[in-house]
Amino acid sequence: MCVWFKRQFQRGSFLGCWVNEIVFAPLFLAIYGGIFSLFLAISYFLLRTKADPKVDVVEKILPGLNCGACGYASCHAYAKALVYEDAPLGRCAPGGAAAAELIGKLLSKSGKVDKVVAVVKCAGGSKKKFEYSGISSCSAARLVYSGPLVCEWGCLGFGDCVRVCPFNAIFIKDGVAVVDSSKCTGCGLCVEVCPQKIIELIPAKQRFFVACSNHGKTEVRQYCKNGCFACGICVSPRFNPDGIAEMKENLPVILRDKVADAAQLAKAGEKCPVNAWKEISG
Repeated sequence: MCVWFKRQFQRGSFLGCWVNEIVFAPLFLAIYGGIFSLFLAISYFLLRTKADPKVDVVEKILPGLNCGACGYASCHAYAKALVYEDAPLGRCAPGGAAAAELIGKLLSKSGKVDKVVAVVKCAGGSKKKFEYSGISSCSAARLVYSGPLVCEWGCLGFGDCVRVCPFNAIFIKDGVAVVDSSKCTGCGLCVEVCPQKIIELIPAKQRFFVACSNHGKTEVRQYCKNGCFACGICVSPRFNPDGIAEMKENLPVILRDKVADAAQLAKAGEKCPVNAWKEISG
């Protein structure tokens, strides 16, 4: 370059060489960068994978909460899995049966999706071991001697589940979390956040559930007025002729595959001496 510059100025001054480098070095880099960018652009258009427009449509049908209850990182990820990976319908609890039906028609898939709702398997009523005055959180309270209640399975009532629910479907009443099934979508976020593990998802059509998680027996009556003490009335042949419930670890367990009608559950629990059998609210 300096030789060419010398010829232009008919002398070999340092200034000529310096000006040549200042002018042509950036020019060379600009040309090189432009060629490289053009190569990348051509490669993108030649090698890119065309997105299936169905993914966008499916994503618009989904509620867009990105809650992760479906097992995927986002609604977009679940939409792609439905289109490309034949993922099962009905994993989107917030979208429910309506979203599953629309997506099924779009993708020519079939599958019946029953609505599920969360229930809190505790009716309260436990005596306290001590007065807790720490951080207003169930997770924090449980770290102090397993919580302030004598019943170690009881709802602590500080509302971790309330705060995590995106649909305002949970509220605290008399120190116990209660789910409004009319608002609940069954996303399961409350199930994950509850440190007591007493929130469960059940089919909405089931209507009834056992609002107790204490695995003790007759001693429960010494510290909880609403706790199940495994008397066995609800599983007796008189009130449970179809065998839709049985006792396991001192608690009645509903055998869902045997339940044909919610009336069977209503009959099983109607004589419970502590009213541990509850109907979902809302």
